Amino acid sequence: MGIFKNISLQQLWRGAVTTFLAYPLVLLSAFAGTAAAIFNSELSYDQRQEHLYLEKFMLVCALGLILFFTLELLVSKYKLRLHWQASLWLAGLVLLVLYFWLLPLELEQRHWLRFLMLALALHLAASYAMFLNRRDENAFWQFNKALFLRILTSALYSGVLFIGLVIAVLAMEELFSVDIDGAFYGQLWLFMVGVFNTWFFLAGVPTDVQELEHTHLYPKGLKVFTQFVLLPLVTLYLLILYAYFGKIIAQWAWPEGWVSVLVLCFSIAGILSLLLIHPIRFEEGNTWMRTFSRWFYRALFPLIILLALAIWRRVSEYGVTEERYVVMALALWLFITALYFLFSRQKNIKFIPITLSVVALLAAFGPFSAFQVSEWSQVNRLEKLLQESKVLVNGQIQRQHPPVSGEVEEEVSSITDYLARTHGFEALQPWFAIDLEDSLAAATDSLGNRWQKSFATRDKVLDLMGLEYNSGQRDMGRQHFYFSTQHSGSGNAVQDIRGYAYAVQYSYRTFERHEEQREFQLGAVPMIVSLEKEGSVLYFKFEQETLTLDLLPLIKKLQKKQHELVSPADMTLTVEGKQVKVKLALDELNGVEETKEGNYRVQSIEASIYVQLQE
Repeated sequence: MGIFKNISLQQLWRGAVTTFLAYPLVLLSAFAGTAAAIFNSELSYDQRQEHLYLEKFMLVCALGLILFFTLELLVSKYKLRLHWQASLWLAGLVLLVLYFWLLPLELEQRHWLRFLMLALALHLAASYAMFLNRRDENAFWQFNKALFLRILTSALYSGVLFIGLVIAVLAMEELFSVDIDGAFYGQLWLFMVGVFNTWFFLAGVPTDVQELEHTHLYPKGLKVFTQFVLLPLVTLYLLILYAYFGKIIAQWAWPEGWVSVLVLCFSIAGILSLLLIHPIRFEEGNTWMRTFSRWFYRALFPLIILLALAIWRRVSEYGVTEERYVVMALALWLFITALYFLFSRQKNIKFIPITLSVVALLAAFGPFSAFQVSEWSQVNRLEKLLQESKVLVNGQIQRQHPPVSGEVEEEVSSITDYLARTHGFEALQPWFAIDLEDSLAAATDSLGNRWQKSFATRDKVLDLMGLEYNSGQRDMGRQHFYFSTQHSGSGNAVQDIRGYAYAVQYSYRTFERHEEQREFQLGAVPMIVSLEKEGSVLYFKFEQETLTLDLLPLIKKLQKKQHELVSPADMTLTVEGKQVKVKLALDELNGVEETKEGNYRVQSIEASIYVQLQE
């Protein structure tokens, strides 16, 4: 117990209050974001669709946490007066409100990617915010060492405390028969990560630059970790990559795309190693560290070439996407960083976070961002394919055109699917005589789900081109099917319920880990609805009897319909037993056909079920 002999609850309370007063908006961001995450965890899928703003709010809180932390570091360094501090707070709040306002209600992949870029830029900015226009490199290293160790310590304390509390709650459940909601454990984890971890981390952040500059402590554990764990791993990566580099030269073949991930992992681990050994690399007895730091960037050049070849092959074949843009940007940054540390006299390690944060910002915003460049690349690729196939002539789409090969139709389908999910079709408007926005809006007016909207807009654009969606998966032995009454604009059709006493809404999605069976109470009679695992048969189990409804004949019938436009009548089935009659009105049916085996597997259902119990 010696570790706690000089600690009192009063001291802990004073420390917590002091930390809150030092970083009020940081902790308020953590509180608000955690509360939103906990509230969101209590909602069902349908309820989350009604509270989509919660995702936006959580993103803003996450950015606010690191933004206000960086601003507080600036306040601490320059010892700004209260009115300047309030001005920085106000500026930060305005930026966050603007970001929240600009985000759409339904977040898409590009919004999450831009968020990650912003978060990376802000985290990097926090590492050097107090050290701009200064040459105190030791203070910069000591500060980031402290942050690194504090992050690890916070994670350890949060994890241990979480496990301890979970065991305590489980003990209460077992010993005292206390009924604890299963969602409590997830919410406890959110609290530990969002509030406790943040608060504990902030309590140990150093802010005295002068004191840091005169500190020359180097933890022995950090040296052991770097020398005996990180550096050997980096060396192993290096040997593997150089062996592969030799293989592709000997075979005179293009590198595999996956090698990009390995090169980036090697580069990140190597740069992290260099940063960790920076103060002691030239000390006596550290010959291996000195050799590593001297040769790392030289060894990086062939791997940068390997990385460039791998990503260039993908870009030349399939154009630029946001993910490929990120890899290209990192490859360029690695090349510039290697040049700097090889030929610059200063070799200031602050160059790494400063330049990387600039790259992240440029990739997130502006005319040369990942999103603008990717859209431009894919639209140009689509234009070339359509011109070669005589679908686009003199800048105008010709709905009547010569037959298009399956390979071209597959590529066109892939690009339109990408544009529907990521950018929309505004860039294609000059190709069409009609107002494309109005046409697509009419096709999606009745749709609530963004995935349904992207499918509908993709199919509509292809239809206007005189083409059909071709995923290319049938030749690979797998074909997805998706049918929806809402695609035809009849998703809100009125159902005839004459002859039925009960109506319930049924939803099943395998990818959301819904329960395999759902129970409904029809007066005093329970009804259990379940879907055959890895199949297409629905079961309706009552006390009187069990009815089965095979959806396979319906799926095969609907597959013959073009563009997957179906009416409510097409997706309505009935099944009748001796004492029960059931009517199934499907709104959405989605799944996979394993074409080689001839198997069909339903993955999601949205439907209304009408039941009549015979007396």
